[in-house]
Amino acid sequence: MDSLIETLKNLGPGRLAMMLITFFGLLVFFIFIAVRSSTPALTLLYGGLSSSDATEIAAKLDNAGISYSLSEDGTKVSVPHKSVSKARLLLAQEGLPHQGSMGYEIFDQKQSFGATSFQQNINALRALEGELSRTISTIDQVKSARVHLVLPQRELFSREQQPASASVFLNLRNSAGIGQEQVQAIQHLVASSVPQLKPGRVAVIDQGGALLARGEDETGAGSNARNSADLRQTYEMKLTRSIEEMVGRIVGYGKVRANVTADMNFDTVSRNSETYNPEQQVVRSTQTVEENNTDNSGASSTATVGVQNNLPGLPGAAASTAGTPGGLKTARNEETTNYEIGKTVESLVRESGQVQKLSIAVLVDGAYTADAAAPKPKDAKADWQPPKKYVPRSKDEIEQIATLVKSAVGYDESRGDKVEVVNMQFAENEYIETPLKDDTILGFPKAALLGVAETIALSIVAVLIILLVLRPLATHFAAGTRSALAAGQDDASLLPGHGQQQQLGGPAAMGGMLASSGPSELDSMIDMSSVEGKVKASSVQKISELVTNHPGETISVIRQWMSQES
Repeated sequence: MDSLIETLKNLGPGRLAMMLITFFGLLVFFIFIAVRSSTPALTLLYGGLSSSDATEIAAKLDNAGISYSLSEDGTKVSVPHKSVSKARLLLAQEGLPHQGSMGYEIFDQKQSFGATSFQQNINALRALEGELSRTISTIDQVKSARVHLVLPQRELFSREQQPASASVFLNLRNSAGIGQEQVQAIQHLVASSVPQLKPGRVAVIDQGGALLARGEDETGAGSNARNSADLRQTYEMKLTRSIEEMVGRIVGYGKVRANVTADMNFDTVSRNSETYNPEQQVVRSTQTVEENNTDNSGASSTATVGVQNNLPGLPGAAASTAGTPGGLKTARNEETTNYEIGKTVESLVRESGQVQKLSIAVLVDGAYTADAAAPKPKDAKADWQPPKKYVPRSKDEIEQIATLVKSAVGYDESRGDKVEVVNMQFAENEYIETPLKDDTILGFPKAALLGVAETIALSIVAVLIILLVLRPLATHFAAGTRSALAAGQDDASLLPGHGQQQQLGGPAAMGGMLASSGPSELDSMIDMSSVEGKVKASSVQKISELVTNHPGETISVIRQWMSQES
């Protein structure tokens, strides 16, 4: 132990510091290898998450028993590489993440004391946009959505106010189409949720840049023209899909192509007409007038004498002449009947979109049968099949297909509709198979092999450090210790008395003695006969080389002898 301490002292502070630094570096390196080998490789699951999404994702992963790592800022979640697919499917089933949208929970956060009304209005607008985005994202065809609202504030002392507007961005699932009715439903949903917003002021666009709704008030000639084109295109696509689906069941899917051109009238007609039918008479009202007047003023013996009674032709005169009582009688009956003639009032309003003419072209591929006359190659395999040859379809079959198409589209010969069904061979697609990128090496995944290679590389580095750093240091320490011990034993055996130590002078005296004594004195000091042949000349030579090569260790041994003697 004393020799080890002396060896460390002889190394000096610089060497000791380097040895300690190397030792601690190797310790840290081996700890890193152990931790890295025991920790599975993590892969980024989602990044750029909001605090609410990160919290929900962490809770779901905990419930599922999947280990995860959350970044310091809480925006990134990483899981083991083998659990990435499982975790994403689990979170997608729960509708996570919410694409970072923020709803009314924004007001759950602590607000600063100095928040202004402008900040409050912006937060309210963000919350409303986030809630609308979440609602629209629940539609089956919509994967995610973003809503932008523009709610102008009326300027001070201004009588007019700009109307509100909105725009909706839709990220559809697998580039699936969305119907016009669903687009209108989204417009009405947004308009009903925002004050003073009309559905016509909501623009809708998909991830491909297609404009689904323009977001302009649907008034004016320009808007009518756009609506007419959309209606005609929708009608043509509907007939095309109907024809291809029906004929495809007969000739095979992918072997029929249809093109429909519709001539439509988008004029809005409003017509009012009244038609009278004289044969249809209905009594409307009946009026009857009956009048009776009677005057019994005839002449008598007691009649009053006067001009009226004596004038001829008057009732009094006649009565006086006839000798009977006189009077005036009048009777009148009048009946008026009003008849109502049958009338038909017709008010006709014809909506736009009346089909005036249809032109339909249907291209049908022929049949393919095995060519029995094809020769079999000599090097053909056991499962060899003869090539197929094209066989055109019969005329009767083409006519039957044309009849089905006419019935499906509502064919009307009177308006000039045309249906053409042509049988021609389809061109073969030159498909060049592109090999898929192989992510395996010798049947093993690259990620797993990279992990194994990393472990092997670290192991090789560790072995090299042991062999090239630790082993030389240990060998150096052991050699120094052994040389010191061997030198001490050899020097003690060379002394007279067979192991008994002889008193020596100090270093100065010994140095003077060595300096004054020459080779002859050294030879005379060592008498081969006095040691009785126990010391050989080779041992003396070894001691001389040891003193020459290791002066420091020699001085240490001498000092040790001196300390033991004292």
